[in-house]
This record gives sequence, C-alpha cells and structure tokens, in this order.
Amino acid sequence: MAVSIDFSHYIHKVQQDLHRIPEPAFKEFKTAAYIEKELKSMGYTVQSGIAGTGVIGTYKGERDRPCIGVRADMDCITHEEDGRVFYRHSCGHDAHSSIALGIAKLLSEQKEKMKGSVKFIFQPAEEIMQGAKAMVHEGVLEDVDSLIGFHLRTATECPTGSMSPALMHSAATILTGKIQGRTAHGGRPHLGVNVIDVFGTLINSIHAIRPNPQTGTTIKFTSLSAGGGSYNVIPGSGSFALDVRSRDNKELHRMLERIARIIHHTGSMYDATITYKVEGRVPAPRYSEELIQEAKVAIESVLGEGKAISPILTPGGEDFHYYTDLTNIEAVFLGIGANVSPGLHDPSMTFEKNSLVEAANVISHLVNQLHNKE
Repeated sequence: MAVSIDFSHYIHKVQQDLHRIPEPAFKEFKTAAYIEKELKSMGYTVQSGIAGTGVIGTYKGERDRPCIGVRADMDCITHEEDGRVFYRHSCGHDAHSSIALGIAKLLSEQKEKMKGSVKFIFQPAEEIMQGAKAMVHEGVLEDVDSLIGFHLRTATECPTGSMSPALMHSAATILTGKIQGRTAHGGRPHLGVNVIDVFGTLINSIHAIRPNPQTGTTIKFTSLSAGGGSYNVIPGSGSFALDVRSRDNKELHRMLERIARIIHHTGSMYDATITYKVEGRVPAPRYSEELIQEAKVAIESVLGEGKAISPILTPGGEDFHYYTDLTNIEAVFLGIGANVSPGLHDPSMTFEKNSLVEAANVISHLVNQLHNKE
C-alpha cells in the first residue's frame, strides 16, 4: 500500500494535537473547534453545535446519493487515581477522530471524481452512551444511506496490519436497586427484615436464570451494600447493581423481564420493599451483511489478501448501535488492528500509530467503493 509521507505526517499530527486536549462527554469544545477548522480548510460544508458539541462535515459529489456517513467519537474518559481526577484519551477517540479527518482529507483531494456524497459525523458523549441518541434526535441521518463506524482493537483480537469488517458488540444495561427491610436488634431478629437474607435469595434466584447460551448473555451482581458499623444490628436497608449483557436485543429484554419478576416475588416473600430502575441500555449491533462484504473487499484491496479477519465478538458495548436501533439505516462497524496495550480504558493505553493511516486508506476506499456500486 503506497502512502505519502505528507499524509502520514498529517494524520499523526492530528492525533497528537487531539490527544493533548482530552475533554469529557458534551464538553468537547476545543476538540470540536479543531475538527471544524480542519474540515473547513478541506472545503467541506460544516455544521457545529449539533447535540451540543457535535460537528458535521458534508460534501456533495456528482450526485447527492448515495450519501455515505462516517462516524467518529470525540470524548475522553474521566479517570481517578489517588484522589486525583484527570481526563485522558484512553479509549482511542482521539485516534478515531484523526482517522475520520484523514478520510476527509483523502476524499477532499479527489472531490471531482466523487460519484456520491459523504457526511462526516463527529459525535460527542460516547463514553456515557448518550451521544448517538442525541445525534439521531438532531436528524443527522436523515439524508444518509449507509453509515460506517470503527474502533481500535488489541493485538489478541485483531493483529496489527489487519482489520475486521464487523465488530460484534453486546447489548448492555445496568440495573440498580434498593431494598427496604426492617432494622432490629441482633438478639431479636424475628422483629426485623434482614436485607442480607433478601440479598441471598435474590442472588441465588437471579443466578438460576438460564439464558440462551447462543446469545452470549451474562448477568452479574456488581455492587452490594448493607449494614453499618454495628455488628449486632439487623440491617434494614441495602442497595445493589446488576450488569446484564447479551449479543441479542430480544434476549436482553427477556432477561430484564425475568429479573423484574424475581425482584417482585423476593420482596413479597420477605415482606421487604425492593425498588429498581434500568439506568441505561446500549443495543446490540444490526449490521448490513452486504456492507460487511463490501468492507471485507475494501480491507483486502488496500491491505492485501488475508488481511480481513473474521468478525470479532466482544462483550463490550458501543453507543454507535443506537443509530441502527432508532432508525432503519444500514451500517457496518470495523475493527482496526492497532496493538492496543495494555487495554482500552487503561490510563496508560498506547497503540500502533501507523494503524490510523491504514484505517483511513481502507475506509476512504470503502466510501468510493459504495459510491461506485451500480
């Protein structure tokens, strides 16, 4: 793959610039301003302030359609160590925005040959799973025919120098609850309702649920709290949290229904009041098989035969999937072999910088490929 030194320098500089200005969800003001300036310098029509800090860059080619959307996330992660709060791009969103600007640059240099249109969607607030929904509600997909997303991956998932045409995330949700029993003296337990006993039944009953094993569904208690500083008091209140994941949206919904019934029956059994709420949900992917095949062709056309690996299964969630959950758009989400180490969301996370150049070339090729389809 022939790559100009100037282009490699450009995309590496963009990543370094964005890495220096990490900003959390819905506060990506400097990042958005940087992206807006770059897009305008390339001749794109730019809209800013979408869903707060989102940026859109559009170019209409020989025809208005098809319009291919390219989405990148912008926000960073908030970390806390030894009581110190700090921001860092430890999920690679600086890299994703750099890749998207690299694609924009490559396409801007061949605008006169572009058969269709392209729309770059720089999205805020992926880390809190709210940005994609907000962008959909702003109508950013109304004129988009196909949408492309992407994410850096570890070497164990996707070797450096290769890419996957489909990253298969899981649907995920967090459920939090509170249990109100009745406090009593340790010598008179019959006068109380011990929330630890309630926890025991709740845990055993929920763990007895048998999800469909083909859906990769998991249900985990991630937080339990009850009791205080006195060891001779029956605790009368407590709280809990559950993490529920599945590769199938319907199975996730079925699990939540089962959990709700167990909570209701357990509360009745102990004469305790259990309240709960679903804090948020990230849907599972709904990809176009045709786009997956197109992505595979683009990967091997640019990186070489055998460089398109199989779809990657990951238990992680991704708010990109709200785009397909809330609309009928066709989409695909690529995994980029970048030797991410030691792992995503680790404050010391690093990756192979040349993977950004490779990804920008592959995805710009994919955009042209989709424009040229009969």
